[in-house]
Amino acid sequence: METPTDADYVTDGLPPPPEVSMTTIPMAGLLVDVYGLNELPSSPSAPTTCLWLLHPRTRTRMRMRDIASRVLHAYHQTSSASRRGLIALAFDMPNHGSRLVSEKANGAWRAGNETHAIDMLSMVKGGRADMSGLMDVVGGYVGRRVDGHVCLGWSLGGHAVWEAWIGESRIDAAVVVVGCPDLMGLMAGRAKLSKLDCGENFLGSKYFPEDLIKTCINYDPKALLFGTSPLPSLPLAEEERSRLRQSLASRGCIKGKKLLLCSGGADKLVPYANSAPMVRLLEDVGGVDMEDKVYEGVGHSFSAGMVEDAVSFLVKAVEDGPCEKAKI
Repeated sequence: METPTDADYVTDGLPPPPEVSMTTIPMAGLLVDVYGLNELPSSPSAPTTCLWLLHPRTRTRMRMRDIASRVLHAYHQTSSASRRGLIALAFDMPNHGSRLVSEKANGAWRAGNETHAIDMLSMVKGGRADMSGLMDVVGGYVGRRVDGHVCLGWSLGGHAVWEAWIGESRIDAAVVVVGCPDLMGLMAGRAKLSKLDCGENFLGSKYFPEDLIKTCINYDPKALLFGTSPLPSLPLAEEERSRLRQSLASRGCIKGKKLLLCSGGADKLVPYANSAPMVRLLEDVGGVDMEDKVYEGVGHSFSAGMVEDAVSFLVKAVEDGPCEKAKI
């Protein structure tokens, strides 16, 4: 449930954010905290952008109050705020906060949760799907003309935002904080560290069954493009580069979207080494507007530097307005 730790959370190293309005609205069966409704332009016909905020595992939607307040306050200082509205929205990820059904399911293998990979990847996919479902109806709930969507995900939420970036065409810009685009690789590495008894074949074992592989192939960026095969060596052959551009275009509108990646150089839970090969490949493919930032000495956290960079990135993305969803 919502804990004082989440409700009172402030980014370490930064002063508390200025207050902004917050209203909790039941939307499509979910409790959604909507920040900034009272500060919207007076005309209900003014265009509005939604900033979707997806929280980490074992936390709740209240954890995102800090970043919501900082982004909104910074945006309200711009001249764009009188012409384009911005609201930030946070909901509980599956099996968290108001949706909690099993404490054990939020734990890792080392905490005795044998179905850790199944549980976590289900929450990733579910959170991403929840966001898309809310995007369908949010305008009616807030009484505004919504024509833009940006998102930020942290850890568990970051994995979901990777999936949304590649698969949800309505996203204009995305920030991934300590998230990974290769969940099969991430979980295989975590399984090795946890010394699971799965022999040489983690993929397809009881810890990562066949249906979970299929889910990754349908939604997770690396598996969606390459399945269980390793990534090709770089630089890519022009034929492979062309194939990947076409595949990316068919999965969602990538060109025109903006992407900021914030990774901790000392992150042991979601090591940057698990993300780097896919990031380098996307750079080689080209046509991806991406900033890849690694913060030395930062572990698995949303550091002050990350927060400041995310705020600047999101404010600029909202000021720029909805992107033209051109294909690669």
